[in-house]
Amino acid sequence: MLDAMTPQQWREWQIADVVEPVGVRGIELILARIGELVAGFCGASMKAADFAPWLPRSEDRQLSPAESAEAIGKHLQRLAGK
Repeated sequence: MLDAMTPQQWREWQIADVVEPVGVRGIELILARIGELVAGFCGASMKAADFAPWLPRSEDRQLSPAESAEAIGKHLQRLAGK
């Protein structure tokens, strides 16, 4: 399948995975966020990345909300056009 994908299709797939994670990773992300909420409720200042070390931490470079929104918007526009 990867041999038949264009770079454009691969990028779209990556953006779609950011919006809605595929497989076990999506479940792990949900559980990490629940852990963050429970920890906050108990007074601890833990983040989802403390429960899921593969998540980017605040000191890592992440897309800004505007960059993320733009990428997701372009992806959704492409999906709507198909």
